[in-house]
Amino acid sequence: MVRYQETTTSDDPRRTFTLKMRQSDYDRLFYNAKRTGVSMSEYLVRGLQPPVEQLDPETIREILRELKHTNRQIVGEATNVNQIAHWANAHESFPAEAEELARQIRVQMKEINAVRRKLAKLL
Repeated sequence: MVRYQETTTSDDPRRTFTLKMRQSDYDRLFYNAKRTGVSMSEYLVRGLQPPVEQLDPETIREILRELKHTNRQIVGEATNVNQIAHWANAHESFPAEAEELARQIRVQMKEINAVRRKLAKLL
């Protein structure tokens, strides 16, 4: 049974309540709070917080490898785009190679979005 009671000051949003529990539960609460160095109330409140998820280091390394690889490919493609733009300006035309390059860039964008989705799931 939980009974809620307002605190005496209006600027303090905390509430006081009475909690009835078995002696074994009380002992476990008392021990766990003391072990972590907080009050029993603080221990209970912390238990309400969502758990902190640990990220697997190998998963992070894999994602970083994918990002590094994708970054290297994008840097190479940026160089190609600059060369094609320079050639197109000099010859006033757009080579067929540009179509293939645009296709490769679209593939890279899909890969980047896939990595982004993986990161979003981890966070």
